[in-house]
This record gives sequence, structure tokens and C-alpha cells, in this order.
Amino acid sequence: MVATENGASESDNILRISKNKNISFWARAATNFLQGITGKDGVEKKIFDEIVISALGAAIPEAASVVGLVQKNKVAEAVKIETKYAEIDRSKRPQILVTLKRNPDYVPPPKKEKPSKVVVPPMPERLEGEKMEKKMKKVMKEGGKRGVEIEGAADMGGLKYFCTKVEEPAGDLDMLVESVKAMNAKCDPSEEERKGGSGAIGKTVLSMADNDNLCIVSYVPEKELEECDAKEWLKYILQMCGASGTELREDSTAHYAMVCVKNDGDKGIFAIKMRDYVIQHANAFLRSKGLVPEVDDDDDDEMVFGDDDFP
Repeated sequence: MVATENGASESDNILRISKNKNISFWARAATNFLQGITGKDGVEKKIFDEIVISALGAAIPEAASVVGLVQKNKVAEAVKIETKYAEIDRSKRPQILVTLKRNPDYVPPPKKEKPSKVVVPPMPERLEGEKMEKKMKKVMKEGGKRGVEIEGAADMGGLKYFCTKVEEPAGDLDMLVESVKAMNAKCDPSEEERKGGSGAIGKTVLSMADNDNLCIVSYVPEKELEECDAKEWLKYILQMCGASGTELREDSTAHYAMVCVKNDGDKGIFAIKMRDYVIQHANAFLRSKGLVPEVDDDDDDEMVFGDDDFP
């Protein structure tokens, strides 16, 4: 029996879940086995009418999330769930086995076009003059410091995404973009104070100005673009906050997406109310994609993925 890189074997229909890959990877692997995929050699791989999701010990919650995501996407239906103890190296470990039956009516979502080139928004000329020098130093310093904090939190918790807010941009969208760029900047080892370093972490960052507007930037690193789209992420946040009619800045991309939401009493849009829900909805989008672990509905604590990580 030869094991493949996705945890299944070529001679059976068992997908063995482990913690070395994220939930979306395993859900994609299950979809490929149930609905078919063409390999790099151009040969179509075998389609299974049923597969078994198997997991041991600490990987059981991941298996449950994979099953939930596959069913949510209407790829297959769970027809049998079995729990038992498996004997591994003379010790018994809890095991779950979930049989998934293929949905013959499954329709795959359209493939997203991967951006041919990642474009970082340039700094506007108005922020480069002498009059803005002092202010921009504060903006960049705060962004750089926050980048280091995010990098540290990611290293400790294994996070790929983070949600936070900053003060210095004070509701100026251009300054907020520069703050995010400072978070993503590569650390310069020659500098005495470490800055930036979180370019590998996807993030949603917000800033307000006197409760009149709310500026938000969503950023997704290049290596994550196949699984997450910054524009889609930000549009979801706006929709859930009741501001779906607000247009993103025209230069928004799958890599950097930006918006400034202004108060509109006629539409019931108030920046101060939205602020309290941006991080919550940003995390809900990530969970719907299987990019972060599920949490209990009764638990509103965003400590795992937001500012409350910081002491």
C-alpha cells in the first residue's frame, strides 16, 4: 500500500486526517476523491462513491470540521459515524471514522483567476511631503510595532490570519494602507528596534476618525491567495455589518482591499456601531472557509485571532 501526500492511500478509500495540514486542505482532498481531479500528468484520478474520514486523538476535531465543511459545500453526506479505540504502538488511542457518500449532483464553484502579479498600493504624493513627515513617522512606527506583535502572536499560536485596529491613521484610508504596509515590511536586522515582519500573516485592520467614518484594509499574502481573497473577505465584512452597498476603493485587489465607510443615517450605517463587529465578522468569514478553527457559538471571545492576544 502506497500512501499519497494528502493522507489517503492508492489502494483504499480512507482519508487519514492529521494536524500537519489545515482544514481547507483536507476538505479539498476529500472533494477530489469524491468528485474527481485530473493529476499533473493529465490522467483523471479514480472517483470514489464513498470515502472514510479517519482521525486519531488530537486530530479528531479537525476531522469533524472537515466533515462539516464537505457537507456544507454539498460535496457529500455523512452516512455513518463510528468511534472506537485503535491500538497504536501497544497503546490505545481514540479514533473516529466517518463515512461520506458522494453527492452525484455536486456542482463545483467556478475557479478564481489568480492575479498575474501582486500589486502593493503606492504611497500617495500628499503623504510624502514635509508637512506630513512627522505624522507619517508616527503612522509607520505604530504599524511596524504592531507587525512585530502580530508576528509574535502568530509564532506562538500558529496563526495565519489576524484582525486588529490602529490609532495613528485616525480614519485616513491612505495612512491606514501605509500602516498595513509597515506591518508587512521585512525586518531590518541592522536596526536597533525590530519593526514589521508580519507579511506572511493575512490581516484585517481598521481605523476610525471621530466616529464619522470607518476605514478598513484587508490584506492576504501571496501564498494564501488561492484560499482567501482580500476583496471577497472585505465585502463579506461590509455585508454582515449592513454596509454592503459601500464600494471598495477602485484599486483594491485580491491582495490588498480597502474601503472607507462614512456615516449614512438614511441607510442605517454608523461607523461607531460597525467598529464593534468588524473583527467578529472577519473571523466568521475565515471560519466559513475552514482557515481558522471553529469556536462555540456562545463564546464571543476573539482572543485567538485579534487584538486581545496582546497583554
